Amino acid sequence: MEASDIHSDLTAISQARVLLGHQSVGRNLLAGLEALAQEAGVPLRILEIDGVPPDSEPGIFHSNIGRNGDPASKCEVFARLLNRPERPRYDVAMMKFCYVDLGRDVDIEVEAMLDRYTRTVREIREQRPDVQLVHVTLPLMSDPPGFKTRVKRLIGYPTHRDEDNVLRNAYNRALRERFAGEPLFDLAAVESTFPDGSGSSFEHQGQPVFTLVQGYTDDGGHLNATGRRRAAEAFVRTLAAVLRPPEGPAD
Repeated sequence: MEASDIHSDLTAISQARVLLGHQSVGRNLLAGLEALAQEAGVPLRILEIDGVPPDSEPGIFHSNIGRNGDPASKCEVFARLLNRPERPRYDVAMMKFCYVDLGRDVDIEVEAMLDRYTRTVREIREQRPDVQLVHVTLPLMSDPPGFKTRVKRLIGYPTHRDEDNVLRNAYNRALRERFAGEPLFDLAAVESTFPDGSGSSFEHQGQPVFTLVQGYTDDGGHLNATGRRRAAEAFVRTLAAVLRPPEGPAD
């Protein structure tokens, strides 16, 4: 992104009230957002809340929602934040699952998880038609480092992360399809795209399975400084596009 575009987008965001429900990768994103705003010289209020914001001023209000590995609990808490008796005002709201919310060790299937999220969206839209929801794709994990990953796949053996990333990719494809045409922060696409535009992926049953770029993480799942910046830039671009009023027809 050009510096002028970042400044313009951050300015638009700084004038809005945004709710973000998240867990650990969300904190990585917010750290990148804070650094981006400081670099651009745009005052951006980022405030953690436990219930309702303290006032009616603009800000990015964020809260830990539910428990990792329990996506239903995250849906419940996120809906509760919006449907409180105080009816806190927000322009935009979005919730982010974590990569640990879907995998072989989690007792939920892709379709069931998406259905649970869909029910949450419907509930919020019924109760809070004044709030614009933005969907978020499920974050990914990187390939295990080292040459063994390539060798194992060449001889037909998956790595210990492959099956989980297959499930996450399936969820993301289904999410994009179910909510096609609606605002989406495609975090998975950002995480799996190299700076040159190519993708980090492997093939499974004839279909690409995208993975977190190794250079964007130090532990395989959370974002390092490079990953945080790329995620924050995409977040700013997505959110500003949602917040700006649509252009009228040309004269």
